[in-house]
Amino acid sequence: MNEPYTILLEGGEAETELKKSRFIAHVTPVSTEEEAQAFVTSMKKQYYDARHNCYAYVIGKDADKVKYADDGEPAQTGGLPIYNVLKETGVRNAAIVVTRYFGGTLLGAGPLARMYGEAAKLGLEASKTGVMKYGISANVRSDYADGEKLRRHFEKQKVEVVNINYDAEVCFFIRCGFERFEEIERDVISITASKALIEKTGEAYYCEEQ
Repeated sequence: MNEPYTILLEGGEAETELKKSRFIAHVTPVSTEEEAQAFVTSMKKQYYDARHNCYAYVIGKDADKVKYADDGEPAQTGGLPIYNVLKETGVRNAAIVVTRYFGGTLLGAGPLARMYGEAAKLGLEASKTGVMKYGISANVRSDYADGEKLRRHFEKQKVEVVNINYDAEVCFFIRCGFERFEEIERDVISITASKALIEKTGEAYYCEEQ
């Protein structure tokens, strides 16, 4: 039920070519279908002079939002190969648009599908992913003098900081693995000479960069 899953953290781009046809992949993280469609629209505007802008996206822990489109290419030669890259890698919350500039030579269905898939794969390899794992959420409260020390420590140790609230005190909302909580708790006590307060708030998915 609470199995780990992979999400896209930062997008990337890549390009490949076959017989002078250029395939340009752009990858971006998305959390809603509206974001995915807005990305597709923006790519179509940016590459308005291209013959095709095929795309695919997968959203949600259980991949409950999936869509792909060939944008004028022969059926299942554009969007489906892009989607298959996301499916095979298991990456969620990602949208990929592969733009094709026609090089003057018809490629055929097989090579065409292969090139869309290759471009998508290269674009994903140029991106950054993370693994969502089930663990603990917690609040860490400290004064302003220790707040900066804790912020630097969390960043160095790659502790996921979901939010920092600066009010009468500094409050960090963090998430981590079950096995790391005691270590983080000891560090917080040590860094702040027991002045900071750390308390569990529940269980939640946290992100571990790959």
